[in-house]
Amino acid sequence: MSRLRLRHPVLIFGSLGVLAVVAVAVLVSSGGDSRPDYPYTVQTFEDLGRDHLAPGQTYDFYNSDPPTTGPHAPLPAEWGVHDLPVAKEVLPHNMEHGGVVVQYDCSAGEAPLDDAGCQELRDQLAAITESNRSDGKLVLMVPYAGMEHTIALTAWRTLDTLDEFDEQRVQAFIDSFERKFNPEGF
Repeated sequence: MSRLRLRHPVLIFGSLGVLAVVAVAVLVSSGGDSRPDYPYTVQTFEDLGRDHLAPGQTYDFYNSDPPTTGPHAPLPAEWGVHDLPVAKEVLPHNMEHGGVVVQYDCSAGEAPLDDAGCQELRDQLAAITESNRSDGKLVLMVPYAGMEHTIALTAWRTLDTLDEFDEQRVQAFIDSFERKFNPEGF
């Protein structure tokens, strides 16, 4: 039985090392992220950290409303559609896990919605949320009172606002920002 003998192990292992470095460099230069660029303007906020608050503790020093970063409740909300408001301190925890939060306020914006218009908006946002959840995406939809605009789309440090429903824009936000920030690997 003959043995395969490596005559130049340094050359072979050195070449493998160079290939690994090149592969990492290509991933880093491309961002390692093949998601589409978001074609709309968003607001980006300074990172306020990821500290957990004590259960039931409130926090009033967020740098955006709705919040997009900062101290948050120790547990995130369940993904999916919520018909009742969720405490603002919970929402950053969902975003910290890579999620997108879709919020709506029917009394906000230039033309507040009547009951029928509000139900229609809620149903449209719920359909997008449920479709993305069935695809395994981390999306949460909640009513959120007191906003300036009718709809707010949030991800870690990122906010987009709309006064009218735009299905393509909501989907593009989810496609662009879901799990973009995900330090805990969810």
